[in-house]
Amino acid sequence: MSSISLKTLRNTNLSKLYFKLLRREDLDNREQEAILKIALLLLNAGDENCQELGYRIVVLYSNHFSDYKPLYDIAINKGFIPVAKSIEKVEALSHHFQNDFFSLFLSSFSETYRSNGIYQTSEQASLSRYFSEEADRGVAVVAPTSYGKSELFVRFCNSNAGKTIAIIVPTKALLSQMKRRVLHGSDELNLDRKIITHPEMYNEGDRGFIAILTQERLLRILQDDAALVFDYVFVDEAHNLLSGDSRNTLLAKVITLLGRRSKDTSFSFLTPFLVNSRNLHTRFVDPSFSEFRIGEHLKTERYYAIDLRDDGDRLLKLYDQYMNEFTVLGASHKENEVQFLQENSGNKNIVYLNSPPRLEKLAAMLSAQESPIDSDELDAVCEDISEFLHRDYGLLDCLRKGVIYHHGSVPDVVKLFIEELYSVVPSIRYIVSSSTLLEGVNIPAEKLFLLECKKGRSNLTASQFKNLVGRVCRFGEIFNDSEGSLYLLEPEIYVVASRYVHRNANVENFLRERVKVDKKIKDELKNVLLENTEITDKNVEDLEKAVEVLENLSPGVTGREIKYVETLVGKTCYLNNIIEFPILDCEFEISEYLDEVRVDQHLIDGLEELLDVIHHGFIDHIPDDSYRNLQRLREASAKRFYRMFLSWRMRNASFNEMIKRFLDYWAEIPDPLVYVDKWGDTSRDGSYSESWVNISEKSHKERVNLAIVRIKEEQDFLDNQIMKFVEILNDLEMLDEDFYKKIKYGTADEKKITMMKNGFSAGLASLLLQKYSNYVEVDSAANIVNLRAEVQEIMKRNNESRIFIFEAGFNTRG
Repeated sequence: MSSISLKTLRNTNLSKLYFKLLRREDLDNREQEAILKIALLLLNAGDENCQELGYRIVVLYSNHFSDYKPLYDIAINKGFIPVAKSIEKVEALSHHFQNDFFSLFLSSFSETYRSNGIYQTSEQASLSRYFSEEADRGVAVVAPTSYGKSELFVRFCNSNAGKTIAIIVPTKALLSQMKRRVLHGSDELNLDRKIITHPEMYNEGDRGFIAILTQERLLRILQDDAALVFDYVFVDEAHNLLSGDSRNTLLAKVITLLGRRSKDTSFSFLTPFLVNSRNLHTRFVDPSFSEFRIGEHLKTERYYAIDLRDDGDRLLKLYDQYMNEFTVLGASHKENEVQFLQENSGNKNIVYLNSPPRLEKLAAMLSAQESPIDSDELDAVCEDISEFLHRDYGLLDCLRKGVIYHHGSVPDVVKLFIEELYSVVPSIRYIVSSSTLLEGVNIPAEKLFLLECKKGRSNLTASQFKNLVGRVCRFGEIFNDSEGSLYLLEPEIYVVASRYVHRNANVENFLRERVKVDKKIKDELKNVLLENTEITDKNVEDLEKAVEVLENLSPGVTGREIKYVETLVGKTCYLNNIIEFPILDCEFEISEYLDEVRVDQHLIDGLEELLDVIHHGFIDHIPDDSYRNLQRLREASAKRFYRMFLSWRMRNASFNEMIKRFLDYWAEIPDPLVYVDKWGDTSRDGSYSESWVNISEKSHKERVNLAIVRIKEEQDFLDNQIMKFVEILNDLEMLDEDFYKKIKYGTADEKKITMMKNGFSAGLASLLLQKYSNYVEVDSAANIVNLRAEVQEIMKRNNESRIFIFEAGFNTRG
């Protein structure tokens, strides 16, 4: 038996009978008996892929013929306890588990895998034990979604109440989700524990807190307090570390600084997909950690491919990742992608597209073909979103038809709110999303439709694709007491060659390259600060730049000799993660210019002067061929726009008000060509990039939707790009204090600022302080806010916006 492999199986007659089962065709008794014998042989083979194929056959057989006895035996044998317990609930088999002694014994035994009301697999239980025992020394956990990685964080934090813990997450959206889980999972000993999600929440000398931060925010805290060390550091979505982009190079820098600051700091890494955890070791500080890898596979995916392009064959094909074969299921006579989605959709469906403008258009086309949802509650939700944003927001038309769209230009709190709506409202069946779903967003789905196979300009890698696939049919859906189904052990993944796919793209090859089970896949290492990344002529300069930054942040950390900055301005630029220009080449010129600005201790207190100083002090030093968005600040028209935008920010203008003012601004400008980045359809000044629109040719509704995405993108641009230069000027004590606070927070009110540091939006902070001050405690000195959980119920009685009620729930404990 040990000699059986997939390679040998592919040269046998197995596929004929196997594909009959795979196509869900009828099998006579002899064929059923034969396929189960084959499954048994494979389950006892030495090859792991053959064992998985044997399990797959049993799942397919049991679901197709509603005969779950074979699957029950396999589930018990493999420790797939949730599967076994679900089978025990199958009505046709209930007498078997009530009357048979051995079955009763096994059922009782499986109760030992019950934790907090949820049945765990044997490997889930092993992971929980291993993590609690080994996290002190560091561990890399490689486990698919659904295996409770977030719960590991919560339990560990509760068990280590006096320890200083950092959880590094890749996005602000994940930061909010993680904060919510930690808050809601706090036990009695941790109810008053400080949770830091913003650098300004940290007070020098704080210890025993939990910091949930992006790498940018954590770097700021480390530079503000050179004595701060962490007992434990957890890196979530750790596979991102392999990437060579600036954010993940920064993540490696932060790990290096943390490790050099204290040898006793324990590092743990959590990721849904990684071939070799040794690839997480950093070059200059090498934290030690063991590995726990989940090897079991409860789900067995069904992959479909179809070409719906004008010249496509329109044949729906099923790809088997074990046999590496396609089988034709039939022709699709549907005219377009929308009709195909409707014909093949399930109760909850993820539709993936790479481009936000395209996915919004697709969501609109899909919703136009769906029937309106008759729901007073959904009508009220739409009214709340209308008041928060605008009643002509395109998302509302989609939402009323059971469709939502999800991408980085949807306002943050609205994006979190509609994720929740999609999760809890059965009639909302489609979420059309970009790669924002790759970063740990957990939503229900039983089917995934890829209408595009790219992330950015590149094809989805095998790990990115598997990460997306892992979002479908999570354990919470499969084993849900009221709505779960063992059919969900077979998630359906459709890869569609649509109008959005390049004419030369081959979706069948895409599948073969990414999910063939015995294809050897390697981690793609591009981060120069990782030990196993090969340094060549192409990336040696990137390594030298990274070393330069590390040494200027913490001299001696790399052990290499480099040139250090000599000015306070230069040091402050490194502190604020300035990568847009060569700091060492520019520091003296910048320093001289800023000395002229602050003659006689002058403090900047106006927007016109602020933008002029940022322009001449910093932007002028950016090379001409890079950071074009920032270089727009050299233009008088761009500075006028950002003066206007910052003035709204300084007085905490609501999103609704900013939309109205955007529309007024566009109505008054003499040049109808407006820069809208990826939402554009027109080029200008000989540019090949269609980053502009003629705003005079757009309808009112089109202008509203352009305003919403542009406000969100301009907010991100301010926060991620311009604010770095504002922080430098503030660190150098060149800004009036109240002026700085209003630019950063939109207010000089200390209570409101403290709430915003704690993750409250400006709108919610104002509402709570004005109308619900009895339910919120604000300690501005300690940078702590406690919001009582009952405030949500009081807000509901007062008919407050559901968006604010939802956001309040993110900030209450227990």
